[in-house]
Amino acid sequence: MFYLLLLSIFLLYFLNLGLPQVWMPNESFYAEASRRMLESFDFLTPYYNGQLRLAKPPMTYWIVSLGYTIFGVNELGLRFFHAMLGLLIGLLTFLLSKEVLKDTKVSLFSMLILLASFQFFANTRYASPEVPFTFFITLSLYLWLLGYKRGNTFLIFLAFLSSSLAMLVKGPAGFFIPASVVFLYLLFSDPKELLKKRYYFFTFIALPLGLWWHVYQLILHRKEFLDVFYSENLKRIYAGNDPFYFYPLDTLVSFLPYSFLVFFALFWTFFKKRREYSFFLVWFLFLFVFFSLVRSKIPVYVLPAYPAMAIITAGFLKDSEWHRIIKVSTLILTLLISLILIILMFYLELDSLYLLLFFFPIFFLLKERKLAPLAGAIAFIFLMDTGVLTYLEDFRKYRELGNFVASLDPENRLKTYQVGYFHHNLPFYAKRRIIRDEKPERNSIVLFEIGSFDGCNPLKTWRLYTSSESRFVTYLLDTKRNKRFKDFGVCIYR
Repeated sequence: MFYLLLLSIFLLYFLNLGLPQVWMPNESFYAEASRRMLESFDFLTPYYNGQLRLAKPPMTYWIVSLGYTIFGVNELGLRFFHAMLGLLIGLLTFLLSKEVLKDTKVSLFSMLILLASFQFFANTRYASPEVPFTFFITLSLYLWLLGYKRGNTFLIFLAFLSSSLAMLVKGPAGFFIPASVVFLYLLFSDPKELLKKRYYFFTFIALPLGLWWHVYQLILHRKEFLDVFYSENLKRIYAGNDPFYFYPLDTLVSFLPYSFLVFFALFWTFFKKRREYSFFLVWFLFLFVFFSLVRSKIPVYVLPAYPAMAIITAGFLKDSEWHRIIKVSTLILTLLISLILIILMFYLELDSLYLLLFFFPIFFLLKERKLAPLAGAIAFIFLMDTGVLTYLEDFRKYRELGNFVASLDPENRLKTYQVGYFHHNLPFYAKRRIIRDEKPERNSIVLFEIGSFDGCNPLKTWRLYTSSESRFVTYLLDTKRNKRFKDFGVCIYR
């Protein structure tokens, strides 16, 4: 059963990976800036739509650029290595669990729980820094654990280098997170280890290797860099009003299909004094407590905790004496996911054959209850990949619009403006800068919301969404209610 589910998950990671057009707004930044990097051969300073973009270091752009080089400048190239890194995080989760717990079944289960968790899976199919960041954090902690347990200084050095790569994804947090987890773990379990000089020597190597890009941009674009660095790394700590309990509540959805079971697993490790899970507990609790104290909260901030959460949950499900809690919880979670699956199918009027997916988790509920939520997640993900996303693409005309703009000016000689709502992925599809918030000049191409510009008549019109697609549930509901959609036209303004 494990291997059937594992094979299903692996296939789902690449099924229709290149189908959705670039999502707005966040994925658009990495899609377009990476395309420009390949054109300009400037791989150090990201530009999006002609504007300097220093919000994140360049590692994510490099990863996307590598995908473009292999698969072409398209949606598959954009996301391929994010999916691969997601699977590699799953492998690292297996290896971490196996190294500590010496239990192959728990290790496989932990990998499956991670790979099928909704928030994690969604981010592996979306070009952003979150998955690369989680990969290098997980790799750093795995290498450190191996080096510490085996007395191998070289592996510990590699762990520090991995944290340097994490810094090239999201800045100083790439060093702060693994260093804090290791420090707290050793503080309680082996404080003498903290006195060893190698940790401080390797720190002086890792920090320059991870922060050289920051120094480079500070020299090159001092004011812009300092403004962005402050807002991205410091301001978020105190600016915001999200409640302290944001992440425990979010986990109930984001960590499906096993969501709230991770909290039962947490209590179980304390009550049963399962010391073998102490490293994973420190890992999980540090990230949750730290980001709960940060005032500005986003669900993906705690994504690096997911490998530890998956291992703790898998151990609880296999070895726990709390059979009644597990039995009731897995039943509730399986039925909940199956219910969501059916509601989605009927609400979006998808093919009735998708009803067969309902029986997949039910079969596991009868045969192997602990795996039933996982089977439900696989059925749900399959529905999303083949049904829901296909349905949504009928409402997403960005590629068609971008190609039309490019056909009006194949050599990119005319300025192009957008009046009204700005669609962040159009610079990628039109392969040009699109000027926003300015009055169009004559002899230019103008994309405009109907009624917002009277300088020329539209040559062709499209109905487009005018809000963030990253609020996925809202976007899905809006497609059925025809809400936040406006008509847009394109003309040549003479």
